Amino acid sequence: MVLFRGDIKCKSLQRRTSISVILPADNIHFLQDTEEIVPQPYRTLYLLHGLYGSDDIFLANTSIQKFAEDHGIAIVIPCGENSFYVDNEKAHAYYGEYVGQELLDITRNIFPLSDKREDTYIAGFSMGGYGAIRNGLKYHENFSKIGMISPALITDDIVDFDDDSNVLRSRDFYESIFGDLDKLEGSDMDPKYLIENCPDIPDIYMACGIDDFLFRKSADFYMYLRETGVDATFVGDEGEHTWEFCDKYIKEFIKTLVSD
Repeated sequence: MVLFRGDIKCKSLQRRTSISVILPADNIHFLQDTEEIVPQPYRTLYLLHGLYGSDDIFLANTSIQKFAEDHGIAIVIPCGENSFYVDNEKAHAYYGEYVGQELLDITRNIFPLSDKREDTYIAGFSMGGYGAIRNGLKYHENFSKIGMISPALITDDIVDFDDDSNVLRSRDFYESIFGDLDKLEGSDMDPKYLIENCPDIPDIYMACGIDDFLFRKSADFYMYLRETGVDATFVGDEGEHTWEFCDKYIKEFIKTLVSD
């Protein structure tokens, strides 16, 4: 296994930003005198962190590094700040464009990653789950599967938020990200709008803890997908909005990738 942590310069953000990359290479077992060779180019999961996170947070809070090695898949984790992975024109911080296209171009140029749609996936936890569905649909030509773990599907709710000192309930905060909240519905930041206008919807996998404060939003979105005729998988299991739940189900999602 190879772990790369560094920074890259990207046009979408007009600055340098950090990334972590897990590669299933050099899988050498010295005591057993064996070596497992994963064929290149690698299948790749682009994994998005949640609010308050950074590109190293999955490495610190989950066992995904060893799991990726054991299952022969590369994982690219960008730093998304608190952007919800959407495009902020005023700040020239096009995080959607970054994770949906430019990050793929940059990492494929540096590492031996497959450029095939069927080998390329996007997933995320919490805010990253929203970023995965938003950009997995908007850039559907790049991704074959979308994974949403405890996703923050809150775009229907934030329009009713008031000013609050807590970021999670602050209308000002969400307006700084999404712009005019009254125009959010029916835009390319509205997952339902994207579903209705996506010509080739990637496979969708969802998981959320039944005691998670976001569970009802996930269950409602899954029902919407079913009513719209979209084939998706939804798992509601014991658990809250925790890293333990994320660790379990991001690995369950990876199992679906390597079972094909």
